[in-house]
Amino acid sequence: MYKKTAQEKFPTLKKFSDNAPASDVHATREVKMDTDYKSVDNPDISVPPEQRTKAYRYGRNYVPISTELMETLKFKTEKGLKLIGFVPVSAMPR
Repeated sequence: MYKKTAQEKFPTLKKFSDNAPASDVHATREVKMDTDYKSVDNPDISVPPEQRTKAYRYGRNYVPISTELMETLKFKTEKGLKLIGFVPVSAMPR
C-alpha cells in the first residue's frame, strides 16, 4: 500500500556552498560562519576573546559592562510556590 499524500517540508535555512569539488565524497558543503573582531586603532590586528567586553548603546555612546556586573544583575529566582493568605468561601462570589 502506498500513501497518496505526504506533508511538504520546508527547505532548511542552512547555508550550503557549491565550491567543493564534485569528486570529494566526504564534503558536507555546509558553510560555517566565523566572526573576527578588529581593533578600531589598528584594523590589522584582531581582538582576542579575553580582551573583548560587552557594551550597551546609550545614546550615541557604548557603555561597557563587566562580566561581574552582568552576573550580579541577573534575575535569580527560587523554585516553589508561596502562599500569601486564605479567603473564606463565603467571600468569593460565584
